[in-house]
Amino acid sequence: MRPNTIALGFYDDTPSQDVLSQHPAFKGEETAWQNFPPVWASGTQKRLSSQEYVGIIADAVKMLRNVLLARSFEELTLPQASVWRAQPLIDVWPINLLRPDSARYVDTSSLFLLQMACVLAMTRTWRRARLRLFLCVESGTRPGGQEDKLRQLLKDLRIQADIHTVLWDNVVALHWHSRQQVSDDPCTNFPGNAACISDEYLSAVNQLILRESSTPTVRFLYLPRPPADTSLYLRYLEQLEVLSRGLGPTLLVHGVSAVTSTEL
Repeated sequence: MRPNTIALGFYDDTPSQDVLSQHPAFKGEETAWQNFPPVWASGTQKRLSSQEYVGIIADAVKMLRNVLLARSFEELTLPQASVWRAQPLIDVWPINLLRPDSARYVDTSSLFLLQMACVLAMTRTWRRARLRLFLCVESGTRPGGQEDKLRQLLKDLRIQADIHTVLWDNVVALHWHSRQQVSDDPCTNFPGNAACISDEYLSAVNQLILRESSTPTVRFLYLPRPPADTSLYLRYLEQLEVLSRGLGPTLLVHGVSAVTSTEL
């Protein structure tokens, strides 16, 4: 299998920790990640600018590589730890939360995200874990129909997971697309999405996740692709920061190729 996935630490104010190079399986080996400089040089000095960091994500997607951004994994307590008592929970939000309309369908990235969560749940360490999927719906839609489709998809993919339906009308109302319908908002099309999403909307999504998805062991979120306009890279990174703020161990996932099949 050719490597097709790039994993990066999240670009925040937490100094990165290289745990892989200290792992017994890798000691003494020449590994690929040693060719990449760490984000942090010394103290509070970063080697990579935020522009360069998002550029790496954008280039990886253009090269048809899946991208994983890991945030707050220094807080992760593995299920086999002696202090562990409760059942491990793996929470999955398989939609692009920056685009409320994406809640109505499942795309390639959603399926890859779901696969990553499922693979984790199947490992020996996490075999007691419960997989929870969160389906965001608006009250004007038919939530039962969407849930049935998702349940059928899970059955076809032979994935065992609980589905939690979440009404998010009050959150969607804060998105620029909803407000543009009742105002003269200058954002008139999807390419302006990265520039038009407000921190108010992002904070509402963040609070929704915290409220509906309480105390999981790890969360999986959909990672939107970076904007085509490089001048919006910093804003894109700010949006990811607000979206995932205070969520604990979180993996933001973007997939670029089909990884599941229902034909077997």
